[in-house]
Formats: sequence, structure tokens, C-alpha cells
Amino acid sequence: MFENLLFQDRVKEQLSSMLAGGKVPPSLLFTGPEGSGKQTAALECARVLSCEREGLWNCECAQCRRHRSLTHPDLLLFGPRSFPQEASVTAEYFLRSPNLTSYYAFVRSIRKLLKRFDPALWAGEEARLSKAAPSIESLEEQLQEIQALVSGPKAKAGARPLDTTVNRVVETAFGLEALVSDGVPIFMVRNMAAWAVLAPVGKSKTVILQNADTANESTRNAMLKILEEPPETVRFILTSSRRAAVIATILSRSRLISFEPRTAAQAQHIVSRLFRSEAKVENIGEFFHGKSPFPPDKAEGEAALFVGALLGRAMEKDAAMSGDRASNLVRQARNERVSALGVMRDVAEQTGNFGAKNAQFSNSFFVFLRAAARQLASVVADPTSSAALIVHVDRLSSKLRDAGVQYRSFNRSPELLLEAFADMLGEIP
Repeated sequence: MFENLLFQDRVKEQLSSMLAGGKVPPSLLFTGPEGSGKQTAALECARVLSCEREGLWNCECAQCRRHRSLTHPDLLLFGPRSFPQEASVTAEYFLRSPNLTSYYAFVRSIRKLLKRFDPALWAGEEARLSKAAPSIESLEEQLQEIQALVSGPKAKAGARPLDTTVNRVVETAFGLEALVSDGVPIFMVRNMAAWAVLAPVGKSKTVILQNADTANESTRNAMLKILEEPPETVRFILTSSRRAAVIATILSRSRLISFEPRTAAQAQHIVSRLFRSEAKVENIGEFFHGKSPFPPDKAEGEAALFVGALLGRAMEKDAAMSGDRASNLVRQARNERVSALGVMRDVAEQTGNFGAKNAQFSNSFFVFLRAAARQLASVVADPTSSAALIVHVDRLSSKLRDAGVQYRSFNRSPELLLEAFADMLGEIP
């Protein structure tokens, strides 16, 4: 068990002991830094809980085979994705060294994405799911093509057909990533609860909720209901990189498993061993985020200019707005001589109109919105920010959230949404 969970020996011992003794509590909470192996451990727990034999790593029972391919009907996986770049990272590995190990890593990365669109999670929301249906169907067909290329007689005929198909999968996956929820929708938790009370196909059901700390109050309350009276055949595994953000009532109902941060040397070893990459990294998150077509550090820089330009206009008009962090952002934007609208148009150009002209940037709109939200949050967290400034920042944050909802739910154009945002602020004559 847990041979793929590296440099977490204490966690491996805890979980192996629970599983071997049949003493896995109804709810587990995995906490630890980003990239510390929480999802890897959760998926392995799900496999062993369903295993028809002893739970060995290479077990070939029907339950383990389906779990390893992430096609088991007794597994639900949802919540915000920690590393949406996983598809492109594993694609590079697969094309660089095509073998069964790299193929397995690549397919699992796609299946982790597809699991977010399990019909059981979307019951009653079929209209929303229909938006993702073409991409889901395409990915299933493309994975079948790759399987035929890998296992069929053409597998050794040359890499070009494989390149073409793998790149199509990655492009489709980028488009589907844009439809993954930023938080934890309450309808998914309610649908999960309805699914959980049904009998499992095999021995046991497992629900994995990633980044559980992103759930809002109503979603947390819905989650608590099922955790208070969990069905006997279901185990819940929640993960979070921010233990302090998990509410006390969920903490009290879950067995806490703490994952240690990995050292730079350990991260380097994992990147080299699991992805055959020689990239120099300090941590796993840095490795994945660096593979993004619109990297977070680039998004953060653009968002800082965007927020600085917005606040500069407001602070000019209202002397009651003041604060050190806000002033620094305003100064940065003025030094670059940019307007909020100008920054938005520049980002649109960098990202192919937020993915409209280049599918690999399909998630860039949300990357930018999240970066802007973090910049605004830093202003609110600054103790020198005045009450008038905080009220204004709250208003900006609300409008940005509305833009995200409009885009995800109503398929509105990101450019039009951002222009409307700028218009509201008086940036368009």
C-alpha cells in the first residue's frame, strides 16, 4: 500500500494501520501543504477500501483495476483542482518517454478531471453539465485512440500520430478545466449525500472532497449533515492546505491526518522520479504552476497593476480612502502608466482572448480573477486600510465574483464582462 506516496512515512504508517485493522473512521481530514500527496493518499485509501483481497499495491482484482484507472462507480471526487496543469505535465512525460508507466500517469490525470463531471454530482443540473458534454465525449474518444496507439501494432511505427492525439487531449482538457468550480457548489454536496446512501457496487464507497476549506457556509452546513450520520458503507476523505480555514464542527467529526511539507531535495526527487524531468524546483507546486500557459506569477503581476489602477482612480476621488498596501499598488500602476482597462486588454491579448482563440488558455480568465481577488484581499488584510477603502474593495470583490458567475453559468464573453466592469468604474468614455 501507498508505494506511490513518497516522503510521508508517518502518514503511510497511520493509514496502513487503519486499513489493515479495518478501523478506518467514517471521515478523514487530510491537511498539509500544497503538493504534499494528499490526493494520492486519498485515492489509494479508496482503492484499498474496495479491494477484494489484501489491498496489495499490484492487486489485480476487479475493484483495484477500476480504481487504478479511476473508473470505479463507488468513487466520487470533486472540489477545486489543486493542479490543473497535471494534464500537460503528464503529457510531456508520456511523449518524452512513451511506456506503460507514463501512459498510466497521463490517463489518470485526465480521469481526475473527468471525475469532476460524474453525472451523480450533477443530478438536477443537467443544463449546466450539457455545456461540458462535448468536451467529455471528445476526451473519452481521444483516450480510446491513445489506448489503441499504445497497445496496437502501430505503437512502434512512430511518435507523430501519438503526438497529435495527446496534444488534442490536452487542448480539450484545458477547455474542460474552465468549467470546474472554484469552490464547492452546494448542489454537488446534496447530490453526493443522495448518492452516498445508495448501496455500493463493491464493498465500500469513498467520497473525496479536495480543498474542502473553499466551501461556503451553506455548503459546509450541508456537508455536516451527512458527516453527522454517515452511511456505514461510505468513507469521507476531505483535503485542505489550510487547516485553520476548516470549521471546528468538521474538524470535530473527522480524524485528522497531517502531511509534512516536502523539502526542496525531496520535491526534486519526486519530479525526477515521477515525471522524468530535470527541472530545478523548490516545491511541487512550483513545478506544476510553472507549466501553466498563463503562470500564476504572471497573473499576480498583471492583477497587481489592475487593482492598483482601480484603486488609484477611487482614492483620487475620495480622500477618506487610504492604506499602505493600497498606496503601494497604486504607485506600481502609476509607475507603469497603465489603466485597469489597458491591463485587461493586455491580458486578453496574452491569452488569446482568454482562450477564445487558443484553447490552452481556457482557464486564464479564472486565473486572472483569482489573482485579482488575492490582491484585493491583501488590501483588506492591511491594518492601515481605512473603513472607506475596505467598503470600496468589498464592492470591487463582489463585482469580480459576479463576472465569474456570469462567465461560468451564462457563457458570457470574458472581454465583454471586463469591459462592462471597466465601464461601471468610468474607464470607458
